[in-house]
Amino acid sequence: MKIINILGSPRKKGTSIRIAKSFTDAAKELGASVDNFYLNGMNYSGCQGCNQCHIKFDHCVLKDDLTAVLNGMRTSEIAVFSSPVYMGDVSGQFKKFFDRTWSQVNTEYEKEPAFTSRLPKGKIAIFILCQADVEENHTDIVERYTRFFELFGYDLKVIRATGLSSGAPDEDVSSAQKKALELAHELIKDR
Repeated sequence: MKIINILGSPRKKGTSIRIAKSFTDAAKELGASVDNFYLNGMNYSGCQGCNQCHIKFDHCVLKDDLTAVLNGMRTSEIAVFSSPVYMGDVSGQFKKFFDRTWSQVNTEYEKEPAFTSRLPKGKIAIFILCQADVEENHTDIVERYTRFFELFGYDLKVIRATGLSSGAPDEDVSSAQKKALELAHELIKDR
């Protein structure tokens, strides 16, 4: 089983990365292979709005460090997406990456539905979010991104670590890590 792990935190040992690592470490122990992509350490551009991925090609035409990530989304069975919540949304690093995933969508405006996924069917996405704010706040992030994950055809699993008092990278997220471990065992053993 192939897993792609897309890390949207600027902190290499931040809370969202630690939760994602709990999942991927367990998955590796169960025999999965994992490709990690630490977005903050990569050289890439945001979407340029050129629309070449829909006019001439079936992929993003930009050639940078995100090429491997976008290809990995097509070839992996599970994709882990993680980010802290900054200013009411995902991190800037994650958003810049996520805009480029528009290239994973077919656009045929004259058909219904106008948008379909270019990703093979049967994939799972794990969306990990961490925030200092209480659980009731920022649920709109999950709702907004869920629409895109569903458009891509992912069976979506969400892990949120909320109410983190200080937002420090070493904050206790053991309950979310436990959920990640349980999810890894549930998903990997079934495949």
